[in-house]
Amino acid sequence: MARSWMADFAALTAVTASIVMAPQAEAVCYSADCVPNVTHSVVEGTPCKPGKYFNYGLGPTGATFVCNRVGVWTPAGPLVGIHNVAMDCPEQNLSAQGSDGVAFVCADMGGGHLRWAHRIDTAE
Repeated sequence: MARSWMADFAALTAVTASIVMAPQAEAVCYSADCVPNVTHSVVEGTPCKPGKYFNYGLGPTGATFVCNRVGVWTPAGPLVGIHNVAMDCPEQNLSAQGSDGVAFVCADMGGGHLRWAHRIDTAE
């Protein structure tokens, strides 16, 4: 049984409308609020499970912590979003997460040139 061209057109219109109306994913993230897989209610010095990815946590007051190599939550510079490694960053010791979940720190790469770098205090 053949479908009419009107049925095909109606189906195509419905699919097109659903694509156009779909919400856009957040491509940029400039705050701790939009960073995925951040642990909340972290208490400094308590145990955590270190890994290669998603090592940031926030304390009850919003302070940033990182789950270090030995499995303890330690203070870190403020978490300021999702950024790319080796790109310029605004202030030394800020924290960021890569889009893949790797932890970064804003570090001086010489001569005062600040760039996002992999944290050395987290699991590899």
